Amino acid sequence: MAQYNIKQGRNIKIKGSAEKRVVAAALPKLVALVCEDLRGWLPKVLVAPGAVVKAGTPVVMDKNNEAIKLVAPVSGTVRAVNRGEKRALTNIVIEPDNSDAAEKFTRYQFSDLPGLSRAAVVTQLLAGGLWPCLRQRPFSRLADPALVPKAIFVHAMNTEPLAADVDFVLEGREKDFQAGLDIIRKLSPGQTHLCIDSRARSAALTGAAGVELQRFSGAHPAGNVSTHIHCVDPVNKGEVVWYIEAQDVLRVAALFLRGVHSAERMVAVTGEGARERVYFKTVSGAPVASLLAGSNLAGQRCISGSILAGRNVGPEGFLGFYDSQVTVLPEGGKRELFGWMMPGFNKYTFTSTYMSAFLPRTENTLDTDTHGALRAIVWPALYDDYVALDLMTFFLVRAIIVGDIEEMISLGILECDEEDFALCSFACPSKVDVGGYIRQGLDLVEAEG
Repeated sequence: MAQYNIKQGRNIKIKGSAEKRVVAAALPKLVALVCEDLRGWLPKVLVAPGAVVKAGTPVVMDKNNEAIKLVAPVSGTVRAVNRGEKRALTNIVIEPDNSDAAEKFTRYQFSDLPGLSRAAVVTQLLAGGLWPCLRQRPFSRLADPALVPKAIFVHAMNTEPLAADVDFVLEGREKDFQAGLDIIRKLSPGQTHLCIDSRARSAALTGAAGVELQRFSGAHPAGNVSTHIHCVDPVNKGEVVWYIEAQDVLRVAALFLRGVHSAERMVAVTGEGARERVYFKTVSGAPVASLLAGSNLAGQRCISGSILAGRNVGPEGFLGFYDSQVTVLPEGGKRELFGWMMPGFNKYTFTSTYMSAFLPRTENTLDTDTHGALRAIVWPALYDDYVALDLMTFFLVRAIIVGDIEEMISLGILECDEEDFALCSFACPSKVDVGGYIRQGLDLVEAEG
């Protein structure tokens, strides 16, 4: 076990945290298989509207690797196949039939797990539609089953604003979580690193066996996967590491022990705009509206994920493929007369620009306003205060803007993901989307090989 204290970063303390209470949500009227969250694949739809599917029926496959499939999270009827710009697949909407119809996969006993081979684990994960839960670095793309990673990271902490408490989510699931870890670690001859908060108390995390326990403390982005990889086992040229979310480890265990595809997801509903801020037990791809019943969403923004790395899905949208949080914030855009002259007692600031920085306030109210327009980049040294990776952010962004691939690689872009620079975008006085530039650079490097 190792302990890492992250000194860079900042916690954004806003109102609207979820109460530590679980509510079992009814099966929603529609469920979506959200495909736009997945990177590094070329999807081919296998079903048409009107098709009847079971839980676990393949509905999308990767044209580049036909073994990688996404499966239906529930049984029912396909209602829509939605596409976005350039006909890119966004989601497949299924109307549940409230039956238990499910595809059957090989079922194992707890006693069988130690004897599983890597090939058997890969085959089961591919067949059961859970392979997309595994992602690889660099590029944060779907893991390639033809590669053997040097290490696997289990992401079991989150420091984003109002994020779901993994300790609470895993409460009472110790046996299943350990079984999932036993299965996952078969995929690599190297170490499996379980990355947890230094304050974690859950027996599922602190008592996990067969893995390397890595404890992290500090402000956000101490909970990011990139931070963990950078501190524990950095990715060198020609190497890959895989990572998986803690809740998906439970789904892996269910696939092997019950022989069915599990879409269960514990979701923290957060933000001032949500009426009932609790943990909902629902399914992956649930509609946001089903989790926000009774909330007045007029003038509110519904985000799948956190305010830093989430996506605006609107009140009619669906929970993202990897997300375990829904955040509801007031929309910005309201003009303020002589706002630049006001002392700013109610304005949030990182840099003590407003008087609010000197008030004893534990939680703040935020909306979606950027409080300014895009302008020339100034004060570039500010970025490095909010990035936990050992790199020079401003020079990396400059290399991306001019398309200098060799410079990007030498400056460490292969260790990054756009979520690692979300705080830079939030704090930037020039209103620059730093994370967007990082993703642009990663896509360019990957495309050029």
